[in-house]
Amino acid sequence: RRSCRRRRREGQQGEVPSGDSNRRLSFALDPNKDKELRRTYSVERKIGRVAIRVLVLICVSFASILASCVLMAGIQQRVGLFLSDIVWWRPIEGGVEVVNSGASFLTLSWPNTSLADKIRATATKDSERLTSLPGPEDKPHYAICGHTWHGLQLVDYAMMSLVTYMEPEEKNALPTLVDMLFPHKKVRIIPHDSQSKKRRWLEFEVETCDGAGPNSSSCRSLTVVAVSGTDPTRIVDYAENLRMWTEPVALQILSAVFPTVRIWPRETTSMVIGGIHRILKSMDVSDDQWHYREMLDFVRELPEDRNVVITGHSLGGGISLVIGALTGRLAVAIQPPGVYHSLAKHEAQQATTASVAHGGPVVHKRSVSLVFEGDWIQNFDGHGGLVQTMNCDQSAKSVAVGCHLLEGAICHLMWHCGDKAQRFATCQHDYHPTSSALSLAKAVVAFLQESWKRSELLPHWDSVVMAGVTVSAMMVARYGPPTLPRVFLSS
Repeated sequence: RRSCRRRRREGQQGEVPSGDSNRRLSFALDPNKDKELRRTYSVERKIGRVAIRVLVLICVSFASILASCVLMAGIQQRVGLFLSDIVWWRPIEGGVEVVNSGASFLTLSWPNTSLADKIRATATKDSERLTSLPGPEDKPHYAICGHTWHGLQLVDYAMMSLVTYMEPEEKNALPTLVDMLFPHKKVRIIPHDSQSKKRRWLEFEVETCDGAGPNSSSCRSLTVVAVSGTDPTRIVDYAENLRMWTEPVALQILSAVFPTVRIWPRETTSMVIGGIHRILKSMDVSDDQWHYREMLDFVRELPEDRNVVITGHSLGGGISLVIGALTGRLAVAIQPPGVYHSLAKHEAQQATTASVAHGGPVVHKRSVSLVFEGDWIQNFDGHGGLVQTMNCDQSAKSVAVGCHLLEGAICHLMWHCGDKAQRFATCQHDYHPTSSALSLAKAVVAFLQESWKRSELLPHWDSVVMAGVTVSAMMVARYGPPTLPRVFLSS
């Protein structure tokens, strides 16, 4: 009986011949029973521990950063530490100039002006720098050149996205800027009394006529909802970016440890992401207060037979893709992060399935995205639909978001696709990242000085100093003078 038990235990270990009659390889269920398995198993466990610790560290760091952004955004909102006119424009002789954060300068010149001749003369000194726009007889450089959506080129939607970065105040004269950018079309900004405080957006009404003039019977109206992108001075915008693209970034990090995640179909990732948010929603802890809520409700209330396009740049481009997918409207996104995977949570939170309602993945059917090489913002999530990739003219400054600037995208489109309406003769873009940091620092210092002057402490400065000296003297009399640290005493 003992011999049978011993043979049964040896049979469970399963001796398999290795080709040599005198040597056999034993596979043990317990790795500790075999020297070779014990060595490899120890290494695998160490690698697993390191991977788990790295993932936990990344998750904790992400949660800490998100909580810090939310906390600082609340403090900024309460204190009112906001900088106005980050993007502004001014008319110049022979054209118009747009300045972004004091570092990015976009200059557009009209045809047959001294400004256009000056820009061309400057460009001749640098053969690598493009300024003049190609003519109608020139061959376009990209496949998307020449395409229009409801009578508007891709550069037209980029210009509308640029206008949304400016405050819709009377001093900025946005209607005048729109007239300068679109002299060939009847474009006007529709004012809204209840503009969202979280995200700036504008409604453009564009009248396109195929006949002889604006009174022709073939004229049709187009509504363009343009969404602003990330404001570098608003902390709440950084928090919104983190919330919008949490899941796709987590999947990319997870795929570094488990490469098989990369072969998951979109239905699988949508099931996982949407399931998580559906569970959170059932537990009444769903985080569905997004910046695009007001715009989504507005687009949904528009008549179905009305031509509507949602557009935006950067974060605004990602929001436009989400709104377009949830409503079945056309979305034209300029340099967006993409919503290929993250769209699933918005469908789950908004209690709608755009893919079923509109006959298939809408992100592929009703979206146009323009991305640039070297733009690391675009790597947060995958892209769907019609995607045009272009070269970056500021590749040496790509780390400082040189390839993510809307002003550079506008000039690149004009240089390589031309201007079908022939509004402008030249387009010049200059970018100096250090100037942005200096301008921001000066603006913060000026704001702090103005806040200090308006505070209640300045008129009573002598009383504040006297009160501080009195309290210090009382503390010294009661507890004695503070002792110096041992380091200073020894020195």
